[in-house]
Amino acid sequence: MSIRKRFKPIQIHANDPSDIFETNRRELAKAIVEGVAFGLRTKKKRVDFAKVLIKEIIVITLSIDSREFTDLLEEQLQILIDFEEYESCALVVKLQNKLNKQKV
Repeated sequence: MSIRKRFKPIQIHANDPSDIFETNRRELAKAIVEGVAFGLRTKKKRVDFAKVLIKEIIVITLSIDSREFTDLLEEQLQILIDFEEYESCALVVKLQNKLNKQKV
């Protein structure tokens, strides 16, 4: 019997929200891929993959819609290659194959 991890959105703390996407590219890319995997596994239409806390006061939740899974995986693959996150790259390819099989 395998125990599946419950998906938990990552938390990003920032004082200035303008640079969170650039300074946290690797973490966001991995969270998106894990969010897509969770969404496919549980057949979710929408997955919250990150919570951004700005000055510990404002919380912004970042979500992905199931209709965006294919495009998002393609974009994240290049980011993960740039950061040499090859295990995550393998997961992206596996998820892309799964999405392609669902379309057929």
